[in-house]
Amino acid sequence: SIGNFITASGTSLWGLLAPIGAVLICGARESIAWFIAYIFLTALSGFFDYYLADSPISNAHRVSTETSVFFFALNFAAISSIVYLLLRYAILEKGKLQASLEATHRLLQEEQERSERLLLNILPGPVAERLKHDNQTIADGFSDVTVMFVDIVNFTRLAEGMTPQQVFAMLNRIFSSFDELAEQFGLEKIKTIGDAYMVAGGLNSERGHYTRAIAELAIAMRDLLHRDFTVNAQHLDVRIGIGTGPVVAGVVGKKKFIYDLWGDTVNLASRITSEGTPGMIHVDTTTYRRLAGEFDFAAPLEIYLKGKGNTPVYRLYRLKAPATA
Repeated sequence: SIGNFITASGTSLWGLLAPIGAVLICGARESIAWFIAYIFLTALSGFFDYYLADSPISNAHRVSTETSVFFFALNFAAISSIVYLLLRYAILEKGKLQASLEATHRLLQEEQERSERLLLNILPGPVAERLKHDNQTIADGFSDVTVMFVDIVNFTRLAEGMTPQQVFAMLNRIFSSFDELAEQFGLEKIKTIGDAYMVAGGLNSERGHYTRAIAELAIAMRDLLHRDFTVNAQHLDVRIGIGTGPVVAGVVGKKKFIYDLWGDTVNLASRITSEGTPGMIHVDTTTYRRLAGEFDFAAPLEIYLKGKGNTPVYRLYRLKAPATA
């Protein structure tokens, strides 16, 4: 009869579908018990088949070789097809899962890059790196930094006759142009305060001639507003003040934090700007001494600064013309 391993023509192979199905449906860990049960039952069947194969009952009803071969071929073909289809299904699902994971990973990378770009719009690069890896307070002292303020003249009076959208569009055009210029000169924009723009040089130790770069930026900003009326459609003018000296720089707050500068140098540059002449660039004595050989300046003049009294300042005009032979 078709009952043992040989005469049954491999029918016992169908039992292999149990652990294979358990792997696909239940998972690798849960399928171990199914596989052990399959091996145990196969071994047990083989044990009894070995001892009962030559019994009179077994020999009484032997099937023909042709029938046995036919069922061997049928069983192996069926089992092989099912195993192949199950493995193919598993590999296809693995490919889909891998593609989904790669897509998710790409999205996470894009979000991380976007977050880093936003962080770099708020903080200098080295400070952003420190903030990502260190939750402690970030505050650094710098012995020599050049600070510049740019203040739009009569902005409040002009804004009274404009809609909020028009005011925003005007400031956005001007400050976006200032941002591009600051980046061009390798300087660090610190913040905008209403209609005032603050930028500094010397916070990044890799750049050397930051005081000269600040002066060139000031001239470029002034000239931009005087000649490019697509940016300065309202023909606005600016006051610019520059100071050089020690500052403290750090990150303020934990939510909606900002990177800011403090110190006498910052106050001096701000007050020079407030008391300056529209359309002009004024610098303190330290800045003047550093740039006098490269730029044209007017004679010193004294202005009264709150908390400072009468203070000498110097009006910066332009780069010196190259010497002719």
